[in-house]
Amino acid sequence: MSNVHGLVRFAAGLPAFLGSPISPEQAREQIRRGMQRREAALLDKLRTAVFGNPSSPYLALFRNAGCGWDDAREAVERDGVEAALERFLKAGIYVSLDELKGRAPAVRGSQTFVFRDEDFDNPLSAAHFENRSGGTRGRPSRIRIDLEHAAQAAPHWALWFEAHHWLDRPLIFWTPTHSGVVQRHLLAAKFGKRFTKWFGTIGMGTLKDRLTSTCVHWLARRAAGWPPPEFVPLANASRIGDYLVDLVQRGQRPCINTSPSEAIHLCRAVMDRGGSLAGVTFLLGAEPLTPARRAAIEASGAEAVPTYGFSEGGNVGSQCPLATVADDVHVSLDAWAVLRGPRQVADEGTVDSLLLTGVRPACPKVLLNAEIGDYAVVESRPCGCLFDEMGYFTHLHTIRSFEKLTGIGVTILGGDLFRVLEEALPRHFGGTVTDYQLLEEEAADGSPRYTLIVSPDVGPVDEGRLIARFLDELGSLRHHYRFMTNLWREAGIVRVQRRRPLVTARGKVLPFRTLGPR
Repeated sequence: MSNVHGLVRFAAGLPAFLGSPISPEQAREQIRRGMQRREAALLDKLRTAVFGNPSSPYLALFRNAGCGWDDAREAVERDGVEAALERFLKAGIYVSLDELKGRAPAVRGSQTFVFRDEDFDNPLSAAHFENRSGGTRGRPSRIRIDLEHAAQAAPHWALWFEAHHWLDRPLIFWTPTHSGVVQRHLLAAKFGKRFTKWFGTIGMGTLKDRLTSTCVHWLARRAAGWPPPEFVPLANASRIGDYLVDLVQRGQRPCINTSPSEAIHLCRAVMDRGGSLAGVTFLLGAEPLTPARRAAIEASGAEAVPTYGFSEGGNVGSQCPLATVADDVHVSLDAWAVLRGPRQVADEGTVDSLLLTGVRPACPKVLLNAEIGDYAVVESRPCGCLFDEMGYFTHLHTIRSFEKLTGIGVTILGGDLFRVLEEALPRHFGGTVTDYQLLEEEAADGSPRYTLIVSPDVGPVDEGRLIARFLDELGSLRHHYRFMTNLWREAGIVRVQRRRPLVTARGKVLPFRTLGPR
């Protein structure tokens, strides 16, 4: 698909999209209707995007399982959404993360299938332009973005804002400036919420990405009258702190959308000057909100409220005001179904991986029992909030990734860390493949910290030069890593420690380990 043609369609569709905002009442009514026809929506998706699409990977899996359209329809109508998906899962109708990304063949019994990333594109979605995901475990995925997807997702953000009484509060963004961020701006605009400021942290790496991002945001700003981004790096977080404090002093209670790590930097900058962010609410996403990270943000007097989602599908769930766990979210059940499946992870343990099925028609990808790289505690319970009134009784919490390192709102492919730690660093500083290891830790205040362990066997090393080389090598591997490593360099969150790398219970030295809170 040509992004030029897509951008033309995007520009043409913006006036109608922005000119028909929904009220909170309309958002709730749309969600209620979605809940009432949940089974019918899944059947519509299966009929058109799977059984009506000869190139669908899921069609091949259904055929391999001996399951036709009539069988699938009967299972959903008789058993309901989740029970039918469980039956499909047991029959081998699912995709792992690597199969979804097109990086590994799908083996089901004696059959082997090779899928491509684009095979999972939703044929029902008329994409306006394409973005790229963070490429967590391989090359970045193509993310197809269209206004209909934003329109279908907007009621969930409207419900989130209504539940927390944010509808009349100033909305600020502090995010990267890649083209995908426009989706958040559009979600808010669809229910009449105009942002007052957009502080940009950093732009995209390549010229093509910068041009796409510039065009997308310029078109949206021109149609909506939004302010342009003001670039504020992490080192100048106090500038945003001053702006927020000034709003509070003038009797306003601002909400700011950013990542937990950036929120911690901002809170630190304010507290280091003896200030407080009481009256400010952080709307968080992009990385886990652990109890320590939440405590670090709330120590400033601010509130921390997360959502949970992913690049290929958008928002999956949001937190209500009555949450008792740091990252607890209600799943938007009119849009998603959630199962769990056992997954072997890098440190030789097993977790219950989340398997997501998209019910919403315009989701950019067709996802059916699809693994996205995360695991979590899944519960079904009422809590007495507005989300309960919609029937959102499924909760996720303690959401973690089983394969990726996450910090400052970005993620890094494990295989690329292997290349840097096992090849590049030994080549420049000596030693062998088992002499270097990266540890991802959580400091006492919840902020991410990375320790580059170097074995004493390597001999004398200039630590500053080692860190610089590590970041340079990593940033050179993929264009979307460049702004990530710049953020890490600016934040100074990589340190060197001279000791022997940690080993697993079976005596293996893994190039990277995630340790959690220290």
